Amino acid sequence: MIQANKGSVIAEFHQQALDIRYKELKYFLGVFNRMSGISGLLAGFASSAMMLSVPRWENPWLVVAFLIFTGSAFGMNLLVILIATLCSLWGPGKALRGNDSSHLHETIDILERQQQMAMRFFVMGLFSYFISSIMVTWLFFDSIGAFIATTLLSTFLFLLVRQSLVIRRAFISSQAFTTGYIRGNPVRSTAAFED
Repeated sequence: MIQANKGSVIAEFHQQALDIRYKELKYFLGVFNRMSGISGLLAGFASSAMMLSVPRWENPWLVVAFLIFTGSAFGMNLLVILIATLCSLWGPGKALRGNDSSHLHETIDILERQQQMAMRFFVMGLFSYFISSIMVTWLFFDSIGAFIATTLLSTFLFLLVRQSLVIRRAFISSQAFTTGYIRGNPVRSTAAFED
C-alpha cells in the first residue's frame, strides 16, 4: 500500500511539473502571437512609407538614409513575423513528439531563445520605424515643420524608451528565470523508492 502511495505521489508530482511546462509553452505562443500582430502592423506602415514618391530635388543622402531605415524597419518586422509564425507552427508539434518529457523541455528552451531574438529584432524595427518617420518629415515638409515634427517624434521616442525600461524593471528581475523543468530521472527515482 505504501509503495502504491509513493508511486501515486511521484506520478502526480511529475504530472504537475508537466502542467507547469505546458503553461510555459502556452505563454510563449501567446507572446509570439502578440509580437507578430504588432510587427505586422509596423511592417505595413513601413511598406506604405517605401511606396511614397520622393521629390527629385531632395538631398540624395537623405533619400538613401530614408530608404535604409524604412527598409530596415520593414525587414526586421518581417523577421519577427517569420520567427513568431514558425515557432507557433512547429513548437507545439515538437513538444508533442517523443516518449518522454524531454521534447517539451527542449521546445520551451528553443522558444525562449527565439523569443529573445525576436524581441531584439522587434526593438530594432521599432527604432528604425521612428527614424524613418523623422526622415519623412525632412523629405516632405519645410524646415520649420520638419524641425517641430522631429522634436515631437524624438520626445515620444525618448518617452517610449523610458517607459519600456520602467516596465521592464518592474516585471523582469536580474535573476535568471525559474522554469518548471524538473531535473532527474523520474523512472529511476521511482525505482529507488521501491527498494
